[in-house]
Amino acid sequence: MEQSGFIVGIDVGTSKITGVLGRKNEQGVISILASESISSDTGVKYGVIYNIDEVAGKIKKLVNLLENKMGKKIGKAYVSIAGKSLQAIEHVETKVLDGITPITYATLEGMEQQAKLNKPDFLTNYSVLAPEYYLDGKYEEDAIDKVASTIEGHYRLVIGRPNIKANLIKSITEKARIEISGFIVGPVASSALVLDEHDRQVGCALVDFGAGTTTISIYKEGLLRYMSVIPFGGRTITKDVQALGFVFDSAETYKIRYGKLGKDKNRSVGEIAPEVDLRELNKVIQLRQDEIILNVINQIKESGFADKLDAGIIIMGGASQMNGLVDYLAEKSQMPVKRAIAKRVYINNAAELLQNPAYTQALSLLLFAHENSERVEEKEPEVKETIPQPPVEKTEEKEQPEEKPKKKKKEKDGNGKQTSLFGFFEKIQNFGGTMFKDEE
Repeated sequence: MEQSGFIVGIDVGTSKITGVLGRKNEQGVISILASESISSDTGVKYGVIYNIDEVAGKIKKLVNLLENKMGKKIGKAYVSIAGKSLQAIEHVETKVLDGITPITYATLEGMEQQAKLNKPDFLTNYSVLAPEYYLDGKYEEDAIDKVASTIEGHYRLVIGRPNIKANLIKSITEKARIEISGFIVGPVASSALVLDEHDRQVGCALVDFGAGTTTISIYKEGLLRYMSVIPFGGRTITKDVQALGFVFDSAETYKIRYGKLGKDKNRSVGEIAPEVDLRELNKVIQLRQDEIILNVINQIKESGFADKLDAGIIIMGGASQMNGLVDYLAEKSQMPVKRAIAKRVYINNAAELLQNPAYTQALSLLLFAHENSERVEEKEPEVKETIPQPPVEKTEEKEQPEEKPKKKKKEKDGNGKQTSLFGFFEKIQNFGGTMFKDEE
């Protein structure tokens, strides 16, 4: 990556649209150069764009804010894939070999490309994650240079409804005029930023409490084993609080300021606004939170890994900041629970963003980004210098005979060459199968 270039990630969430701009060095360490976040309002529901024009306008505003901070134009961005229809399924690719020729990277790459082509009915294949290989029916951690009669690749495909991608393209590319460098599955990208390898190996449930959805991702032996999305989140709780007679913004404020789970939820820690009944407020919050937690626990059981998660539950996301949630979830699930912490080894600055759950997913997109996002404008100055010259000469020789204007018209026609638009394109690589290009 040239020092003059930069990479951009945009996370379109139910409550906020977040953008981060950074630069990655040769070692893959990222320096954040600019960040912005604006409200999604009603344009996004359950992690999916519902109002194309509204979101396009917000994307334009977000990009302008980032450009003003950077002093340069943005032409491309990496975008997160999320939504309540996302799920992970297993897919097996089998290839017959001759039993003599060693397996090469090309062999494995060909199998992965075949897995990418697998598209379940009415759904889109958004990601092909790192597989496990079996040679002649036996698991092999490293298949390269081994020989076998058959090789099986057991992949995890992250699938979802086609409108997730289609609506992102309409809002960001067609309306906001920002090219999408790659679609990156948000929950998978976030796991790369917050999970330790130890947690992945011994087993954990990464639970992302978002505004519109709650996503459960199960990891064991280093790989994603299960993914499910619950169509409830922090905004659902806020709407329940709103039913107590508050406007939405006040309901959100009271939920954050006074909301608490657990045995001492009704114990005041300070002065309470006179219009708030603390008991009633926390009763409403806990009822909905109980429903979300029950669904989380059921999905962990459904995965078949409930008794194999030695690292327990790790929580992240804006709605995970609810007071008392860690202890309350631990009590209900009978599992250890801790908050996710973004690993600073990947990002060498912006500590305040790493600690802000609202930016976790947007920051994680940059781990998989490598294509220059800077818009290189057409070099117009040379053309502009040649165009005004005829009028200048015309003014100076205003009283000359009529033959002169004819000559000038000729000269003007002779200078009509155009400067070509300079484009910066790099081949996109599939880092861990997390990212797909638009044409795929």
